[in-house]
Amino acid sequence: MIKIKHLTLISAILILSSGCVQRPPATTITSSNPNDIPIAQTYPMPNNPTTTYPQTANTYPTTPVVIETQPQYIPQRTPYLRGAYASNYKLKQIINNMAAKYNLDIYELNAIFSTVNRDTLALDKYGVYKKRKPSKEKASQPGSWNKYRAQFVNPSHIRKGVQFWRENANWLNMAAYKYGVDPAYIVGIIGVETNFGGFTGKHSVLDALTTLALEYKKRSKFFTSELENYILLTKEQKIHPQSIKGSYAGAFGLAQFMPSSFREYAVDFNGDGHTNLFDPADAIGSIANYFQKKGKWNPRIPVAMKVYYNKKRFYGIPTGFKTLYSQSYLYRLGMRPSSNFYGYRGPVSLIKLSKYDRDELWWGTPNFRAITRYNPKDYYAMAVHQLGQEIKKAVYGRRL
Repeated sequence: MIKIKHLTLISAILILSSGCVQRPPATTITSSNPNDIPIAQTYPMPNNPTTTYPQTANTYPTTPVVIETQPQYIPQRTPYLRGAYASNYKLKQIINNMAAKYNLDIYELNAIFSTVNRDTLALDKYGVYKKRKPSKEKASQPGSWNKYRAQFVNPSHIRKGVQFWRENANWLNMAAYKYGVDPAYIVGIIGVETNFGGFTGKHSVLDALTTLALEYKKRSKFFTSELENYILLTKEQKIHPQSIKGSYAGAFGLAQFMPSSFREYAVDFNGDGHTNLFDPADAIGSIANYFQKKGKWNPRIPVAMKVYYNKKRFYGIPTGFKTLYSQSYLYRLGMRPSSNFYGYRGPVSLIKLSKYDRDELWWGTPNFRAITRYNPKDYYAMAVHQLGQEIKKAVYGRRL
């Protein structure tokens, strides 16, 4: 009998050491009454981002790229709307409209919007409840271009851009082949928008869009539409609606797409079954697709060219990406191109950059206007152009 007891004890020790004994599963508390479910537990929050390495077609050393990953989406339901806007009639109206328009579960929408916190910083950025101070960086002021350019076309951005290009050369080449977009402009967009992933935004996209849709009356229609698109994309991608962080306007990822742009132009470029704009491959493919489809990018023409003018300041005719002039007309005004413009002879926009000592004039093609579809500002498009060209020059050792 004593031998049997010893034998049983030894067997138990062996089983435990071999890992064959399973721990009992964790118990979960459920309730049929939605009031018993704390709002903080309405959805499981995402795990920490994982570090992965992008695929490359070169032998350059790579650095980790943080890609935001999402847990399995487990929707919850409640007949009650809680949170910051629990008693907001307009939000209830939005929920009812979305449920009817898109055949969504109204109880699930209640649970989603019960997690919303009011984004006061987004309201401050748009000056919703305070008078905006006049901007000191107007394009007409001497030196405004020098200040704007310095934010983006600088040694730090160029160095990071070269590293990003080399690490993602495979995806950039694929995008150029499939969509006809010069990689310099894809890299330029990512550099200007997020400093190559250095800052993609810390606002909850759901909080920002909901707050602006409800309280920014001037643009309520726009942000309500973006909010609807955001809810739809989180359902399509099966991700937690509170898991994505972005800008105060609701743009997110390396490409800084708004939800409507995501649903229309974002692509799963690496073929992993998920469209993730925090992944360099998907961001690269999505930007190229956006340029081709929305911007009508033409791979056979250049983007912009600097022109010479014999006066320090230019006031003759309207300038900006919306203008359109024949090159022969601008020649007659005394402008002379700095090169042969790669053989392009079509109409151009006249772009004026206000520097400290003089106005710098450029001619922009329809591809320059394509960049402004991302952000409708001359300075923005020119920063993308110049940053992209400087990075390309550093990668290849010359301008191509």
